[in-house]
Amino acid sequence: MHVRSEFDPSKMNSQTNRIPAPPPATGEDLVIGEPVDTSALDAALVVRLTFDGYKLRWVAAQTKEWVAFSGVADESARESEQDIGPTPQGHFTIDPADIQYLEEGPDWGAHRVRLQPVAETVTRMRDCFKLIRTGMYIHGGDVKGTKGCIELNDSVEENAFFVALAAYGRPIDLEVKYAGARERVYEAPACPY
Repeated sequence: MHVRSEFDPSKMNSQTNRIPAPPPATGEDLVIGEPVDTSALDAALVVRLTFDGYKLRWVAAQTKEWVAFSGVADESARESEQDIGPTPQGHFTIDPADIQYLEEGPDWGAHRVRLQPVAETVTRMRDCFKLIRTGMYIHGGDVKGTKGCIELNDSVEENAFFVALAAYGRPIDLEVKYAGARERVYEAPACPY
């Protein structure tokens, strides 16, 4: 079930009109994202996101970054492990129109936006992992550890990210590519990215 609510940045700190935290993913919730075409945009307006396992970066004329995490807290799972591993490496589309604000809780924080894997990322998951990971989001939360989402554990950083995303107002490409120690731990050995 995909609950969609209109996002209003002025209500980001309001407790009204919040939806409850979502149920676990079923696999029936796969939304394949369209690759983001920025060819018609002025180069100064192009934004993309990157996540390396340590930071979520807003890459644009003025770069921003937020401390972020994905996967179980002890970092023991690989990207190929359903419901415990970190976000699989590859490209995803993030659409600000899909921002939702939640009843704040320790696991989800106050906001979320769906990660829509593009076709090449779905193919990599299917061919390498023999499964397709779904139900992944960028969201807040106080508890370190996710089931495949990218989590911003600081509520101030969470709010700053979602304000920037809402203000941008266009779909954005996110590339997940793990670096350093997290690449060695998270990457499926048979499926280098």
